[in-house]
Amino acid sequence: MAALTVTALTKRYPGGEAPAVDDLSFTLETGQFGVLLGPSGAGKTTTLSLIAGITPPDSGEVALDGDPLDGVPPEQRDIAMVFENYALYPHMSVRRNIAFPLRAPVRAGSMSRSQIDQRVQEVARTLRITELLDRLPSQLSGGQRQRVALGRALARRPRLLLLDEPITHLDAKLRHEMRTELKRIQRELGVTTLYATPDQADALALADLVIVLGQGRAWQLGPPDDLFRRPAHVRVAQSLGDPRMNLLAGLLIDDRVRVLGQDLPVAELPDLLPDTRPVTRYPAEVLAGIRPAHVEVLTTPQPAAMAGRVLLHHRLGHKDVLHVEVDGELVRAVTPAGEERQPGDPIWLRFPAKHVHLFDPGTGWALRAEARR
Repeated sequence: MAALTVTALTKRYPGGEAPAVDDLSFTLETGQFGVLLGPSGAGKTTTLSLIAGITPPDSGEVALDGDPLDGVPPEQRDIAMVFENYALYPHMSVRRNIAFPLRAPVRAGSMSRSQIDQRVQEVARTLRITELLDRLPSQLSGGQRQRVALGRALARRPRLLLLDEPITHLDAKLRHEMRTELKRIQRELGVTTLYATPDQADALALADLVIVLGQGRAWQLGPPDDLFRRPAHVRVAQSLGDPRMNLLAGLLIDDRVRVLGQDLPVAELPDLLPDTRPVTRYPAEVLAGIRPAHVEVLTTPQPAAMAGRVLLHHRLGHKDVLHVEVDGELVRAVTPAGEERQPGDPIWLRFPAKHVHLFDPGTGWALRAEARR
């Protein structure tokens, strides 16, 4: 197992308007589970390919335990990668697929046949696929193929494991089960892991460290709870949380922020990152963000509450999501399941200031406001 350090990694493809990966830096400590989170085109797969040595960088450095990998070919990096399509050999049994990297020419003679068989059995027990060893990939379900692909990577006992959207094509129930299994296996083996996904649920369930990518650059990185509570950019705020954070036009005036006619005390806004950019000019136009779960829903008029009407009542089992129109703006709110609401019903909303985040409407970066008189 090894610590991964990525420093100023950059890759631009011919004909591309912008770099696929742009000055990317982060560190993943030994045994940590890191997640690259971002939409299609964010640079996730390119980042994994650069780390694995499949794609050469234009600049920057990848190192394991402080040892630079410049010029080291992929087969000698001691890094294993599981691809989105699993890339199993269809004519080989599960047993032979898992054993394949152990019999590769680069490792010729390093293990006897009995040692290889023992390693395959160990991996199969860990992944709970012992009964599948003599089947072909065509005889397996999607979840089983995913385990086999993971087993083939783990059989090498790599210093670093790279996973490129390995459960994207599974159904929702199986994705949930495989998240649990991936976490169990990674913790049990202690292998340093970097996982690429567009799914925020993967990041929240699996990660010790989340790197939110967009346009090849890191918008923010840190533990998932920190990114959820203190997003540094609107892209981060809307990457984590379901339903997504409400973003509404606001005006910062002296000691308050006005949003949809409601005045919120600046002194009660949530704590932000220490290096968050301060507001330097008042009054200032801002984007005010509040998560739907933090919106207070009232059935009768209350002080400082905004009047609105229900547009849509969406049930999600243990909770309800309300889509509410307030002064021509759409606001989403999460409430406990059970109350019946119809489109057009009157409703009142209130934003607790302690949950409202401010962002620069031009750049998207978080803002720090201070009360002024």
